[in-house]
Amino acid sequence: MGRDVSTQTGWAALFARRLPHAIGIAAALTILALLFGALPLQAADPKQPAQPTLDAWDAYVQLVDSTMASRVAGSIPFLYVDESPDLLQSVRTGGLVVTNIDPCEVPHGLIHHWVGAMFIPNVTLDQVAAVIGNYQSYGNFYQPFVAKSAVLERAGDTEKVNLLMVQKAYSVTAAVDTDYQVQIVRLDANRIYIVSKAVRVQEIADFGKPGEHPFPEDRRPGYVWRTMGVTRLEQRDGGVYVEMETIALSRGIPAEFRWLIKPLTDKLPRNIMFQTLAATRAAVIQQSAPAQSNDQNIAQSAAH
Repeated sequence: MGRDVSTQTGWAALFARRLPHAIGIAAALTILALLFGALPLQAADPKQPAQPTLDAWDAYVQLVDSTMASRVAGSIPFLYVDESPDLLQSVRTGGLVVTNIDPCEVPHGLIHHWVGAMFIPNVTLDQVAAVIGNYQSYGNFYQPFVAKSAVLERAGDTEKVNLLMVQKAYSVTAAVDTDYQVQIVRLDANRIYIVSKAVRVQEIADFGKPGEHPFPEDRRPGYVWRTMGVTRLEQRDGGVYVEMETIALSRGIPAEFRWLIKPLTDKLPRNIMFQTLAATRAAVIQQSAPAQSNDQNIAQSAAH
């Protein structure tokens, strides 16, 4: 699998909100209509995943789990950016790095795999983990992508979390209501990793309108069939490295439309990952500011 790496630096870039318009509005509308199920597709492109599609997804999830186990064991670096001096230098100097692992084609579907990384200086592992684990506040941290969030269950280091995620582009709205099983693993004083796997994915029709309702299984658009995520945190170098992996299974793209659709399926997730990293960093800095101010006051009092 290949990879395509993008970086953004500077505070202006961190909060870039606009989608690229190079593909043109007419092409974009065609893309979105196809993605959201408004255009008739071939019978080979189903509304719900077939068993071979799910088998391929399960195999890919096992590969992701195996890679994470290798990172924990130390046979490969714990952080993805440690595999590349250039990527490490980019995040160490304040950049946001987003890497696209080429979509893996499976029977009647696509697996999309993205990795985002950044470094937040002058904060602790616990401060970053507190923000990432504050699921009730995701609706505030990650606007407008997360419309609602809640913790459904909590037992030790395992949680069940509900997220309602919304994406709007060119007047088209896609909404997905998802329950995740979240496992939090603290390896030592300086490293944490979090694995979240969707146990329920429900696409929503007419989101935000009076007639809003769940799509029937045989009529769902198929922009998200399955999804999982892995987050890695490591405290060192005077701050905390944050890496986020997102892996998703979607319906396949008919070959005759691939040239038209691929620009959006590449650029939209990239922008979302950039904005998610930026929002996380902003939330960590905001949440840690009172603690840092209090520490400075204590130090000043001790000095006097």
